[in-house]
Amino acid sequence: MAYQIRKAAVIGAGVMGAAIAAHLANVGIPSLLLDIVPEGAKDRDIIARTGVEKALKARPAAFYSKRLAKLISIGNTEDDLEKLAGVDWIIEAVIERPDIKQNLYSRIEQVIRPETIISSNTSGLPAHQLVEGRSEEFRRHFLITHFFNPVRYMRLLELVPCVDTDPALLQFMDHFGTEVLGKGVVFCKDTPNFIGNRIGVYGFLSTIQRALEEGYGVNEVDTILGTSMGRPKSAVYRTADLSGLDTLMHVANNLYQNAPEDPQRETFRLPEVFQEIIKRGWLGEKSGQGFYKRVKNPGGSSTILELNLQTLEYEPQQKYRFDSIGTARNLETPAQKMLAVMSGDDRASQFARETTADSLIYAANLAEEIADNIVAIDRAMCLGFNFDLGSFESWDALLQDPQLFERVFAGRELPELVQRVRSQGKGTFYITEEGQRQYFDFKTNTYKPIPEAQGVISLSSIKAAPQRYHSQGVVRDNGSASLVDLGDGIACLEFHTKMNSIDEGIIEMLSYAIEDGAKQFRALVIGNEAPDFSAGANLFLVLMGARQQQWDMLEGAINGLQQAHQTLKYSQLPVVIAPAGRALGGGCEMIMHGHHTRVLAESYIGLVEVGVGLIPAGGGCKELLLRQGASVESQLKSKSGPFSAARKTFEIVAVATTSTSAVEAQELRFLRKTDRITVSRDILLRDAKADAIELAEAKAAGTWQTPVPQQMLLPGSGGRLVLEQQIDNMLLTNKVSEHDAIIGRHLARVLTGGDCSPITPVSEQDVLDLEREAFLSLCGMEKTQDRIQSILMAGKALRN
Repeated sequence: MAYQIRKAAVIGAGVMGAAIAAHLANVGIPSLLLDIVPEGAKDRDIIARTGVEKALKARPAAFYSKRLAKLISIGNTEDDLEKLAGVDWIIEAVIERPDIKQNLYSRIEQVIRPETIISSNTSGLPAHQLVEGRSEEFRRHFLITHFFNPVRYMRLLELVPCVDTDPALLQFMDHFGTEVLGKGVVFCKDTPNFIGNRIGVYGFLSTIQRALEEGYGVNEVDTILGTSMGRPKSAVYRTADLSGLDTLMHVANNLYQNAPEDPQRETFRLPEVFQEIIKRGWLGEKSGQGFYKRVKNPGGSSTILELNLQTLEYEPQQKYRFDSIGTARNLETPAQKMLAVMSGDDRASQFARETTADSLIYAANLAEEIADNIVAIDRAMCLGFNFDLGSFESWDALLQDPQLFERVFAGRELPELVQRVRSQGKGTFYITEEGQRQYFDFKTNTYKPIPEAQGVISLSSIKAAPQRYHSQGVVRDNGSASLVDLGDGIACLEFHTKMNSIDEGIIEMLSYAIEDGAKQFRALVIGNEAPDFSAGANLFLVLMGARQQQWDMLEGAINGLQQAHQTLKYSQLPVVIAPAGRALGGGCEMIMHGHHTRVLAESYIGLVEVGVGLIPAGGGCKELLLRQGASVESQLKSKSGPFSAARKTFEIVAVATTSTSAVEAQELRFLRKTDRITVSRDILLRDAKADAIELAEAKAAGTWQTPVPQQMLLPGSGGRLVLEQQIDNMLLTNKVSEHDAIIGRHLARVLTGGDCSPITPVSEQDVLDLEREAFLSLCGMEKTQDRIQSILMAGKALRN
């Protein structure tokens, strides 16, 4: 059977159900959201309606754009169940009670088409229990699709089949989850709480029990087990608050009831203090307090208190400093940081060693029961809990440090699987051979290639073993950037600077790629594998140049960036930009000068220079004006007049507007409507390369040509006075500072064309000159320099 999903239904409009419907809308799939009819309700669809309303207000945003909510229709399970006959996929997201789910399935089965896909979003109930009493046809098309909260942002999607699930359905859902929903799909065996929650909740509860026994405080634990140990900043207790303590209780209770053979079963019995906290209604973020509580101060600021687990009173957070964590902060990789913390002799090191040993031993002992391979376990922990290293990646880090390994696991019995990888494997769970990463397969005791989505491009793999990918590998490298051959006549320009900030080396490599690269390649992709595409210009160099009054150097640098972007825009070599994560300031400007963009859905794009006391000066003002309709050609068509484009651009740039998604970036016109969106980070470069090949072939066929320079009509001094009046009004009402007002006036002058006439076209270079003039003027202000310095210091503190 050829499966397809064109329309879906979600039953259960709570937090998860509504968020699933929202994410389906994000990827263009209409859905029907149903819930029960409350007793005596006048609005029979009130629960589903409220679910959508809450999703629209959710922070972080559940939708890529609020406009997408129109793809969700609402109803109820009494009046609208028959409508399920018109959908291809039904996701059940009702309360975690088997009897309620089974009753719902019996009703669903009476109205759906035989080929309809049915799945449950249960976080832990076994599939075989849920399908008891259902027909063979129903069971063939049933599986568990366990999304993690928040649905849009958490990449993990666990797929759990029952015994009768059609293998073709599993293959289809794997592809659909990856390519359409943008998830990292992990197959789980049908065991209680699957993989992520089984290991994650054990790690959480075992950590809490050790903390209670050994007297570690709430914030002390989160300080130790945060980013220095490869975990999110929320660490343990803060993560529990975000998840909801009641949710953790349900998962733990389910494990205690349904995993009677688990040797660590008693760990899932909640400590009495935990039960008391839940009894008091302190459920975390959703109730306003949990292990932490935010209180407002008289002046409007707020203070975060931590819960004293001995007295159950909230107290000011204690600040903790540990030598081991201080050492870790100066290291680069997650493995190096983790080993540094555990190698110390302080209180943090002791706790890190104990809790790490607990969780790693549990994962290794349980691996063959809950998963088909170790990769599934590591992906579940990284994608579902935002860990930098999975369980077996952590094992490997320790296995390669024998002295620390003995210290961490002293007096403990090593899991049989660990003993096996040492005796029958190559000493670690992962190896790399000829650029290909392989994992230890516990079924065969051999190493196998890590499964990947079809056609995935890995720059690190290409560079390690170019011959395997029919590539020349690295064509050129200057330290700041490199040019990598992707094969098929396509090159990739990859950045290497800190935060991928744009410096002279990147500009030099960009010029080389466009001019000399055109002799070897058909098209160019600009992209990388870092979390963020580019944080923009190197602010430290800007600050140093301004403080030392090296104005000629600064002007040369800005002019160099402008001309590099113009060269990019009018290049004869087709260029595809492939951003992911943050693309701010100069990063945004580079995107706007490319011929085409293949962008990750979770991209946050904006011209944010005003936030540091400057204005966009790499062509960002010019390009956004053009995209808002400032060209002579656009104004002849729209008859909107020269002020409209300047006003719209000012409204976006003056407040450093940043898109919260690629879709919103299209609405703001940082991206074109013709630019394409990819939902999975794993396949972004694959898709960008395909787009580049398409442009190269179009060029060869004569259907693609380099853009032609455009003339603009801008409103001149009259338009500038209107914008300045708005700035003055904001200054009078204390909505902006005097410094902000000065920045705004400079920006207004640039966007309105300086002293131009509204009927005389100006060139792109004219606007670039105005950008550069304003940028340099603002650099000379002491307040701008102070603002840049404070932002640099804040960034350093955040990284630490």
